[in-house]
Amino acid sequence: MRCLIPLSLILALGCVPHSDNPLTAPGTEKIDSSILGTWFWKNDVESGYIHIGLDQKLESLRVLMLEIERDGELQVSEFSGHTSSLAGNKYLNLKWVRPLHEEIKGYMFVKYVVSPDSLGIALMDGDVVERAIEKGSLKGKVEKHGQSLSVRITEGQERLRKFILRKDKELFPEMKYVKKLELPNKTSE
Repeated sequence: MRCLIPLSLILALGCVPHSDNPLTAPGTEKIDSSILGTWFWKNDVESGYIHIGLDQKLESLRVLMLEIERDGELQVSEFSGHTSSLAGNKYLNLKWVRPLHEEIKGYMFVKYVVSPDSLGIALMDGDVVERAIEKGSLKGKVEKHGQSLSVRITEGQERLRKFILRKDKELFPEMKYVKKLELPNKTSE
């Protein structure tokens, strides 16, 4: 089982595509309850937790990620979103809540798999999306700002889903795994 590279590090190192449209509209599918819970990772540089629960008021997922670096600094990321299922594949449609990223206004897509003791997460490869936009096979905008790059998908929902299914293996090439945190069953006497 490979260790998870922190999401914030991935976002800082490369462009994570964002889409004006989710894969499925919020509320059209029941949220996949298998993803709910607390997941964790630990490596030589840091450790962290991903808490995934429901926001009953908004009828959406609430995802909190806490990273604890070796020097003790705590990083907090929060997302809201929902799950989508396409041809047996499962995806998260996530929007940043905090820290606010002005350049990422839409949905980020994360492919996931769940087992009883782990959660596999694959982030979308920005290079594949960038090439598709430049070739005209996917509507979107690629903007370069100095050394940073913003990849925005503007394609409509139906064509976006077809693109994701057709290019799934290229778009989500590497699954990283985190373990499920099992709290002890303590009964009070």
